[in-house]
Amino acid sequence: MSIAHLSPSSRVWFFIADRPLNANEAAQLNQTMTEFVSGWKSHGSALLAGFELRWNALLTVAVDESVEAPSGCSIDKVYRLLTDFTTATGIDFLNRLLLLVPEGESAGVNTRQSAAAAIESGKLNENTPVADVMHTRLETYTSQPLKPFRDHWMGKQLLKQNV
Repeated sequence: MSIAHLSPSSRVWFFIADRPLNANEAAQLNQTMTEFVSGWKSHGSALLAGFELRWNALLTVAVDESVEAPSGCSIDKVYRLLTDFTTATGIDFLNRLLLLVPEGESAGVNTRQSAAAAIESGKLNENTPVADVMHTRLETYTSQPLKPFRDHWMGKQLLKQNV
């Protein structure tokens, strides 16, 4: 299910791939996630959930907690699923230290080191729009999926060093 059909108050989690997915990998992830969210349960109760793959690198998973709240164990299932996906494909969605810079329909994925190099070369600056993965609710994510690099935790650290 798409996240577009969920309540705006739905809870969200974000996972950035360590590189943009190609068409086959995106199709594989979409199939895996479709099967997962359609059968996702918490203590035996079905969760009303959805997902979105955006810019071929940002996976958003959402649950409508007004229908049924996910338990810690059910949330862990998403992480196990993505760990298995990493094992099968080599694409890591669990590195929490990545920066996603949308570029049209795709995105650039940056580590701290590559972001610092992009600042030095002028490809990344304080106003560059980057994915905002700090949202906890679908409504704030859908209304503001991007923020300026200067407001991202990595931007705050790296721009301060380059002053």
